[in-house]
Amino acid sequence: MSRLTLGYSGPMPADPARRSQESWRAILDAAYALFVEGGYQSVTVGGIAARAGVGRQTLYRWWPSKAAVVFEAFLDKVSIGPFPADGPRPADSPLPADGDLATLLRAYAHGFLTLYVDGAGGSRLRELIGAAQTDPDLARAMAEQWFEPRRAPVREALREAQRAGLVRADVDPDTALDLVFAPLHYRLLVSGQPLDAAYADAVVDLCLHALR
Repeated sequence: MSRLTLGYSGPMPADPARRSQESWRAILDAAYALFVEGGYQSVTVGGIAARAGVGRQTLYRWWPSKAAVVFEAFLDKVSIGPFPADGPRPADSPLPADGDLATLLRAYAHGFLTLYVDGAGGSRLRELIGAAQTDPDLARAMAEQWFEPRRAPVREALREAQRAGLVRADVDPDTALDLVFAPLHYRLLVSGQPLDAAYADAVVDLCLHALR
């Protein structure tokens, strides 16, 4: 029976797919707004649902935890790509075309500074890292969605450098990555000492000396 036959003149029911998309967007917007307003620790699943105008079960349909939705909201709102690695490189190699590992590592270290120190989302990112120390769900989300995608290309560059004889064969690439980035994180999150390009370059130089 048609809508006209029923005498119904109101709006058509919302398309379920569009309604789901609107709810999904409202949840992300609400999660990020609450995070910015009060910090990560103040955010609750109930608060997100209330701000978004949805039920808690609607939120849990897409995200398993507060950490998951807040971190996705952060990634959605803050345009931050991988650490930059300037310079041309062959399509099949993560190393620069001239094989200069030092240039590549400095580019990634400087990208760290741009991201955490100078970037618009740097303060929010630092807060999330701090909160992750006592929130296993957030720590897992950040490890999988943030740190690993940024470590992976540098790890592969180190392996390529090993194959090219630029780095000792007995070097573990992940340990080498820690040597580069751990001092930067320490100054960023713990000591409060200056974190600038000169310090990043000094860290890279020391690491390269240890790798060769």
